[in-house]
Amino acid sequence: MLLFPVNRVGRFAVTAALAALVAGPVFGQAYQSNVNTWNAQDALDPVPTGGIVFAGSSSIRRWEELTLDFADYNVLQRGLGGATFATYQPHVDDNIIAHAPRAVVVWLGTNDIAGGLSGSGVVSAFNTFSSTIHGSLPNTEIFYLGIMPTPGRQGNRTQENIANAGIAAVAASDSRIHYVDLPAVFDGLGAYNGANFTNKFVDSIHLNRDGYNVWESVIRPAVLAEFAPDKVYTPNPLTLKPGERILYDFGPSNSDDGDITTGPDASGNYWSSWTGGEGGVRAIAGEHQRNIVNTDGNDTGIGITITAEFDSNGKLNGGLFNPDSNLLGDLAVESATVDFFFSTGDGVQGGGDDDEAGGFMLDGLDPNLAYNFKFFGSRSSTETRITEYAVTGANSQSVLLTTSGNNIGADGRYDGNNDEVAQVFGVRPDAFGQVFVDVTLIQGSFAYISAMEITAVPEPSTVALAAICVAGLGLARRRRIA
Repeated sequence: MLLFPVNRVGRFAVTAALAALVAGPVFGQAYQSNVNTWNAQDALDPVPTGGIVFAGSSSIRRWEELTLDFADYNVLQRGLGGATFATYQPHVDDNIIAHAPRAVVVWLGTNDIAGGLSGSGVVSAFNTFSSTIHGSLPNTEIFYLGIMPTPGRQGNRTQENIANAGIAAVAASDSRIHYVDLPAVFDGLGAYNGANFTNKFVDSIHLNRDGYNVWESVIRPAVLAEFAPDKVYTPNPLTLKPGERILYDFGPSNSDDGDITTGPDASGNYWSSWTGGEGGVRAIAGEHQRNIVNTDGNDTGIGITITAEFDSNGKLNGGLFNPDSNLLGDLAVESATVDFFFSTGDGVQGGGDDDEAGGFMLDGLDPNLAYNFKFFGSRSSTETRITEYAVTGANSQSVLLTTSGNNIGADGRYDGNNDEVAQVFGVRPDAFGQVFVDVTLIQGSFAYISAMEITAVPEPSTVALAAICVAGLGLARRRRIA
């Protein structure tokens, strides 16, 4: 079926030459490691079947707001950076078929052509991909995202057109396959040199947030035309009650870089920790955990899903030792403050590296309650580094924290944050008990998150809610102009 689009619609960090690199053996090894991680986490925290798998290369992996844009659908983010049809095909069983999805949204083909495959070769590869899925799941809908023009790949357009036309023809003859005409939309924005086109990209081939807003405005109606949102809110009997708290430790979990924080700590509090391995090991989009406890050590049934990648580091690279509880309260636990997740994404052309944009989703919360958040981040560096924590549920708030800088510590000599905690008050989950946290680089080279506290509170008063709404409008305004 051919789906027509809904038209609502400097300097580049990645050169066309670099963009033409395709996945080879090194990528293949990394892919298997990523898939193994997802499989292990799926075994511990089973994900719903019958949802939508978003499969493909880096543009799927880097879509930070995917779970927010499709918050009312059960979605799985299964992007492998640099993937082609050939390198994704070995993982179709694990990434797609094992989850028995109702639909698959696929972005593949652009790297194939950049690597020298012809447009007709892409059509053949797509047919193999779709036949593999339909061989096991004959009723699954497949939405193919047409290869759109990008600033760095103008020379590939002839073969891209051949691939798009061929797959559109396949879709026209099979009601289970849908061609989503992204190329028409991006041509309408002025490809390749119009300002309204180039300002949708963070580099020569990857989208910024405005670009993903265009994707959402086209892809969501295409999916909606086939089936309505199907996520159902299921109350979580274990979730936080008013006054209960979670303390969470971000960072690696090996003795050289950072330790897991469990509990009870010196104050009697229990913690939950990311268990992601050694420093320098990324937390990849789509990873998830469900073993989150409250400060009494009781299971909350609350889960965390990475929506945009983080890297990790700690002890040997500027984490905070000997935190002071008089300054940081219950977040002052060394195993939590000495290591960290970090990101480099700022959504700015020529700015940070948005390959690691940094974000996560919390689910299993109570939509009838509000939640207060505290965020701590620190790394010793004389460079001034500022992180924004944006929290979005039924309402939104954001807050800034200076994590690094010359003599910013409480003693006037330490070059990291040891006395400031960023706080967000009264964020209510969406109707499905979900909250989304975006960790964005505002100034300097890196954004950080070391530890987080979440407290459940009664729904905010009318006066407090008005203040929260104002803060949310400010956040939305900033995002529109980013």
